[in-house]
Amino acid sequence: MEKNKDLEISLLDALVGAVVDLVSWGSLSQEDIRKLTDVGIYLDLPLTVSSVTISGPVVVAISNVHVAIGRPVAKELKVLWNKEVDE
Repeated sequence: MEKNKDLEISLLDALVGAVVDLVSWGSLSQEDIRKLTDVGIYLDLPLTVSSVTISGPVVVAISNVHVAIGRPVAKELKVLWNKEVDE
């Protein structure tokens, strides 16, 4: 996938190792948004993608804390590339 800093993508499509900025909640319910903010995930927050699997959650790191985000929620979260993935 081409890494374009101006390209808004789903968190589910981000590559492992990418640093992305959360820019939109998508069509998440208020309950889902509350659950994310309760664990420290907010808009405009840089997230490092730690793990993405075919059927499991997306794991992101915020500072030194790792948070697992279920696939349906990760699909709705919109992010922008912040830092290139080292290849």
